[in-house]
Amino acid sequence: MGPLAAMLSALVLTDIGVIVSRYKRNGALWLLASLFFLTAYIFVLVAAAIYLSTIFTPLTATVTLAAISLAIGLVIIGIMSALNAQDRRIAAEKRRRSQAQTSLVIATALTLFRKQPLLAAGLAVGLGAALGLMRKPPSSDHS
Repeated sequence: MGPLAAMLSALVLTDIGVIVSRYKRNGALWLLASLFFLTAYIFVLVAAAIYLSTIFTPLTATVTLAAISLAIGLVIIGIMSALNAQDRRIAAEKRRRSQAQTSLVIATALTLFRKQPLLAAGLAVGLGAALGLMRKPPSSDHS
């Protein structure tokens, strides 16, 4: 059993090592890509400010870009809030269904114990025996 456990643990560690290195590599590449996206975004804002400065005053151009950025940020926050509320509703519905199923199982078990106690006792003994037979015997090999 020892060599098999060593092989399995080495296999698991190797797979985890590959996954961790992939996540590190992807994280570093996403960070680098994000840096260039941010740089491009800043240059687009500067170009828009310069262009709007030729049409309006520089102050009006800057305030206009700030208002547009603020509006976009507020829309994104609103979308996030709506998605989070939807996730909370779905989680609450799953929790209610789970509680209803648990209540149904408990009510059925209590009814069975009240109406047919011998059948319920037989089922309990059978379930206990099945669980006991599925357990592995303690190994006496201490190598």
